[in-house]
Amino acid sequence: MNLTKKATPIFLALALMVTLQAMASYTAQEAVDKFVSLSSLRYASVGVTVIDLDSAKTIASYRPEQANITASTMKTVVSSAALGLLGPHFRFETPVYLDGNVQNGVFKGNIVIRGTGDPTLGSVFLPCQANIVDEIIDALRALGITRVEGAVIGDDSYYAYPYFDEDWDVGDLAYGYGTAVHALNYHDNLVTASYSLDGHGRVAQSSFSPAVPGLKVVSRCRGSRGRNAITPYLNYSLPALVLTGETTARSYSATYANPTPAPMLVDSVERAMLKCDGIRYDKAPEARASLEDAASTLLVVHKSPELTEVITSLLDRSDNMFAHALLRAIGSREWEVKGLGAMPSDLDAIGVAAVKQWLEQQGVNPEPLFMRDGSGLARANKAPVSFFGEMLSMMAHRRFDGVRLCDLMPKAAGRAGQTLKDNPLSDKIVLKSGSMRHVQCFVGYYPAEEPRYAFAVLVNNFTCSQASIREQIGTFLCNLFE
Repeated sequence: MNLTKKATPIFLALALMVTLQAMASYTAQEAVDKFVSLSSLRYASVGVTVIDLDSAKTIASYRPEQANITASTMKTVVSSAALGLLGPHFRFETPVYLDGNVQNGVFKGNIVIRGTGDPTLGSVFLPCQANIVDEIIDALRALGITRVEGAVIGDDSYYAYPYFDEDWDVGDLAYGYGTAVHALNYHDNLVTASYSLDGHGRVAQSSFSPAVPGLKVVSRCRGSRGRNAITPYLNYSLPALVLTGETTARSYSATYANPTPAPMLVDSVERAMLKCDGIRYDKAPEARASLEDAASTLLVVHKSPELTEVITSLLDRSDNMFAHALLRAIGSREWEVKGLGAMPSDLDAIGVAAVKQWLEQQGVNPEPLFMRDGSGLARANKAPVSFFGEMLSMMAHRRFDGVRLCDLMPKAAGRAGQTLKDNPLSDKIVLKSGSMRHVQCFVGYYPAEEPRYAFAVLVNNFTCSQASIREQIGTFLCNLFE
C-alpha cells in the first residue's frame, strides 16, 4: 500500500510527460495544417509542400498548384540550371588586349578591357579572387613595358541595353539590391555617393567613392523648412543619380547602384598605373577610341572564381546581380552556340527559355514556372510549391562533379526567426529565403548533409509583420522536423 502511494506521483509525472510529448509532436500534414490556420494567413495566398526524397512522394501539402510570388527563392532555379548548363567549374573570363604597338618598352595605343558579363570583378564579397587591376599591371611588367602612351578603354558592348530586366520595378534600380548586369561589372556595381543640398534643394557639392568619371548627382528636390524625404532614380543616358522629393539644407551619404561600372574600372586601372613604380602612364587624349581592331594582342585573361563559389556567395547573401548575371551567362551561351552575332536586347528571355528547356530535360515540368529574371526581384516571378518540390527532388539526386545544390545552400540559423535559431535544427536545415513587400518564402532540405526531405513554403499577402511571418515559418519548420 505504501509502495503504491509513493509510486503514484511518479506514474502521474510520466503520464504527464507522455501527454506533453504527444501534444508537441505532429505528423507532417498536422504541422502544415497548424501553420496555414494561423490568423495572420487568413487572407494570404499560401502554398506548402513537403517531399520524401526517398520515395519522391508528397507527404504533406497545402494548395500545391497555386502560383505565388517567389521572391529570391527563384535564385535556386537559376543556380540549378547554371550547374547543369555551365558546369560547376565554369568561370567567367574577361580578356584584356593591347591595341597598339610596343617598341623599346614603350606601348603606344589603348589597353582594352572587354567585358563578358562577369559579376565578380572587384567584388568586395569575394576578396580572395585575383584582382584584375593588379593582373593588368603585372602583365605589362612581364612584357617589359615601362611606359604607356594612350588610354584605357572599357568595352561594355557585349550586352545590349537595357542592362536591367524590364520587369524590375523602376523604383528598385537606384538601390544596392537593384544593380543592373553589364558586360563590364565592377565593385559589385555599387558606389557611395556623398552630396550636400542647399536650402533650395540644389546640389552644393557631390562626390563618389570609388570614383566614377562622368557620373553626376542631379537634384530635382524642392527646398523644405523641416522635411527630408528624398527618392533616388538612375538616369542611364546622362548618366546621373537623380534626386527627387523635399529636403532641408544638409549633407547625405548613401550607397547606390552604379549605372556606369565600366568607367569606374577604367579609372581604377589608370590610377594604379599612375601610382605604379616602373611604369609611366601618359594618358593621350587623342588615343583612338574605336574598338574595331581591339583584339590585336592579348595581354591577360582574368578568370572569376568557379561557379560553385559564385553560387555559394549569391545564395548566402541573396545577391540579385550575381544571380541575374548567371541567367545572362546562360542566355549568351545559347546565343553564341547558334552563332547569331551581337547579343539581343531580350537576352533575359533567351536565358529563361534555356532554363526551362533544361528543367524539362531533367524531368521537371516547367509549365507552372513563371520566370522573368534570375534573381526573383521582379514581382512577376511566380511558381507553385509543386514546381519547387519537383525541382528540389531532382536536384537532391543530382551531383555535378560531386557537387549538389544542397551543398551550396546556407544553413537556416538566423534566417527564419528566433525559435528556429535557438533550436538545434537550425544547423541541420539548409534553405533559401525570399522576401519582399508582403512576400515571405523558404525552400530547402532536411537534414543538410544527407537530405531526406525537401520543402517549399511560399506566403503572399500576410497581415502580420515580416519578422512575425519569418518567426511563424521557423516555428512551422521546427514542428515539421523535430
